[in-house]
Amino acid sequence: METKNQYVPRVNQIDAITLNKDITRMIRENLLENLQAISPILYLKIQPELDLLIQSAIWFGSVGKRCSTFGQQLLVLAYDSERLTISRLILHFCLTVLPSYIKKLEERRLNRRVEWLSKAIEYGENAALILSVLNFFRFLKTGRKPTLIDFMLGLDYISLRHNQRRDIGYKYLTRELLWGGFMEILGLVLPIINFRKVQRVARNMFKSKKAEEIDEAGHPLHPTNRKPKLTPTTTCAYCGQRPTLPHYMGCEHIYCYYCLSANISTDSKFCCTACDSPVSENGIEPL
Repeated sequence: METKNQYVPRVNQIDAITLNKDITRMIRENLLENLQAISPILYLKIQPELDLLIQSAIWFGSVGKRCSTFGQQLLVLAYDSERLTISRLILHFCLTVLPSYIKKLEERRLNRRVEWLSKAIEYGENAALILSVLNFFRFLKTGRKPTLIDFMLGLDYISLRHNQRRDIGYKYLTRELLWGGFMEILGLVLPIINFRKVQRVARNMFKSKKAEEIDEAGHPLHPTNRKPKLTPTTTCAYCGQRPTLPHYMGCEHIYCYYCLSANISTDSKFCCTACDSPVSENGIEPL
């Protein structure tokens, strides 16, 4: 049977609030992004209502059902159920869910912004911000009721672990350090690997050499020193963009000068990426 412990470390309470914000944000953003992808026009029309529905579902699935937020549940915390009466539950819902809906409704739905309503919302936000800062200093001193809503409703956090200290494991930290080191190694090694050369060598290892096709007069059917034509739709055979300083290497494909010269300087046996033709005896030439 779980017993409640009235003492909850301050760091656990702050972590629970942070976790709850992150979890709520992730759920809300994922759902809203999917709905926006289905119908952007409909999403813009009913965004305040969608946000209210999602926030309400999150609240009923956490505080309304288990007397604890998702962040509190991860740290085995909860509100004191003896103090969380029906009236306080209703007030908690109104104070946590409805203010953001009213603000978005005023911003998006009212054709003409009501001056007194806009001023009231602005004054309310400023007052809540100041009171939250003051309540945070009070929380640092007393260690109870970390948020302004908790203080207004008289809600305390309780721990469902009986006199058990917070466990801190370093497995996750060690795994992150190893992964970070591995990513740094990849960041240093990958840029210096010439994948085109590796691909060419591998292709030549597993491909038999074909004899050059010649016609009846003994001339190659595919001459290797043809000057290609540059058209408005021509793209570089390497980067796929409009060629900058167009050059060719003896075949009918066009390259940017920098793409071609960089590949040839790093791989002396560089072949055309489109037709596997080697560099002609004349080298690279401009168009």
